[in-house]
Amino acid sequence: RRQGRASAATDGASAIIEHPDVQRMLLTMKALTAASRGICYLTAEAIDRAHRAPDEAARKAAQARASLLTPVAKAFSTDIGIEVASLGIQVHGGMGFVEETGAAQHLRDARIAAIYEGTNGIQAIDLVTRKLPLDAGAVVRGQIGAMRLVAERVLKEGGPAFGHTAPRLRETIEALDRATSSLLKALGSNRPDEALAGATPYLRLFGLAQGGTCLAQAALAANAAAKAGDTDPAHPARIALARFFAENLATAARGLEETVTGGGGFLQDGVLALAG
Repeated sequence: RRQGRASAATDGASAIIEHPDVQRMLLTMKALTAASRGICYLTAEAIDRAHRAPDEAARKAAQARASLLTPVAKAFSTDIGIEVASLGIQVHGGMGFVEETGAAQHLRDARIAAIYEGTNGIQAIDLVTRKLPLDAGAVVRGQIGAMRLVAERVLKEGGPAFGHTAPRLRETIEALDRATSSLLKALGSNRPDEALAGATPYLRLFGLAQGGTCLAQAALAANAAAKAGDTDPAHPARIALARFFAENLATAARGLEETVTGGGGFLQDGVLALAG
């Protein structure tokens, strides 16, 4: 569809994809979808290894990892499904809102997924109160450590096309680590309500860190293939998508961390605000 005139246009209306804000929306849709898919693949891999790893210790470790990732895979992905479907309507403009385009149907269909199989709030509570304390926090620490290794690889192996992917990803992972420490401390100090208050933003933060890491891994594999002479245009596309996610979406991590660690004040006066 054509509407308006992009800054670089010389004549007539421009295709909407030429407008930066439309590009931003489309890239957000693609990046969030790919990140969610990566988390789901990672969870499925852990489940497979929990059943098929060659020794008992490996199966046990994989089961713990699958248990940690499952609420993130369910809740983050279904939240993203709603957001992406809503952005799809926005991209279409007024035509997206009417029934003929079918865009609104996608949003209605996606909305139930955050309620099915345990609401996403319950998934966040499960993540914080049951999965973080697994093996005294060693399981989540191990997962964060694996994310750090990927960020280090991006720093060492990534070229100019990666932009600020490495520092933004590292900042996101460190925000997750600090938020994790805060929640584990609250749980260990018999302050469960404080941990519960930060559960949903924590799950979102976890999803950004893990999803960004998954995209970075795909970008590293694409970079290696391109260096080896593979000219598949999907390779630079994967690098560009990981960069967009890191520079435009993962940057929400610091705010989420602050909400997790210091946003529980509403427990004291929230009832007053709701009653007013």
